[in-house]
Amino acid sequence: MSALSRLYYVTTGLDESNAFATWSAVISPLFEPRPCGPGKKTPTGSASGVIIGDLIIAKVAFNAQDFVRDEQRIQATPDHLLLHLYVSGGFNGVVTQQQTTIGPGKVALIDLAHTVDTRAFASSTITLIVPRKLLDGVSLDTLKPRLDPFRNELLAAYMRSLHERSAQLTDADIEATVTETVGFLKRILAPTPDDALTQQKDADETILALAEATIRDNLARPDLSPDWLALKLDISRASLYRIFASRGGIMRYVQERRILAVQAALSDPLETRRLSRLAADLGFNSESHFSRSFRARFGVTAGAYRKAQLETSATIQLTSPEIVQQWWMSVSQ
Repeated sequence: MSALSRLYYVTTGLDESNAFATWSAVISPLFEPRPCGPGKKTPTGSASGVIIGDLIIAKVAFNAQDFVRDEQRIQATPDHLLLHLYVSGGFNGVVTQQQTTIGPGKVALIDLAHTVDTRAFASSTITLIVPRKLLDGVSLDTLKPRLDPFRNELLAAYMRSLHERSAQLTDADIEATVTETVGFLKRILAPTPDDALTQQKDADETILALAEATIRDNLARPDLSPDWLALKLDISRASLYRIFASRGGIMRYVQERRILAVQAALSDPLETRRLSRLAADLGFNSESHFSRSFRARFGVTAGAYRKAQLETSATIQLTSPEIVQQWWMSVSQ
């Protein structure tokens, strides 16, 4: 079973003209990047992601710039749906036919059948691109650029989880992953009556998704515990223990999330934090505890693992922008 095709467009270290040319080519099926602000700094960005059959999931970072999608670009490229979770930064402007402001923690729902004209701050994002044909039955014509807080939280949690899992996926996982993701999106994007929304909030799968997201966002908290989590989610400890029973218990899950978060960070070519800072940011009590845990889990020290990842990244050639452009056009057929 082979790993999925990876997209690698890290422009850090390239001279300004090459960085701009690479960035512009990569996002050309979506937008034209333009300088903004008094300084008119050259628009650049980096993206690292995975093609999962008919989906793309990627981590994307860029400096402040304007993004424009005009009628000419709409006519020349398919109208996929772009889900853009802003981990940091945000934008102001027109997407999905509405004037919109998006900030950290929010997912922008960008319907590429319509023009886009936004001014973005320097941002770090997780991006999910979904061909329109997969969302049959969803009324995208009435789609709004933002979801209500509850559904936004669920969608953000799902996108973070999918991005985290994507590095371990193989060809054998494509069909199930696409089916699961499309099914989730159809449920989350469909208008929901109030009574059905209440039932959805109380469902075990919803509580689990919110619990996992809350844990992921609070790994550094020294008081991250079953009591704290139950209070945060407004559920009983008994319900929380029941939901996490299949995962070996809550605190075992927390420790596994911490060590996997470190591994993901050390594998990320855009990650620059020192090991000691990573350990602290992800909730390890001491650097020695972190070192022991990492070596026990992966069989090498964290330093050796990062060194190997950096050496591998240094040998990786930038993915040709034609790969994304070809995918963009072919999946719409």
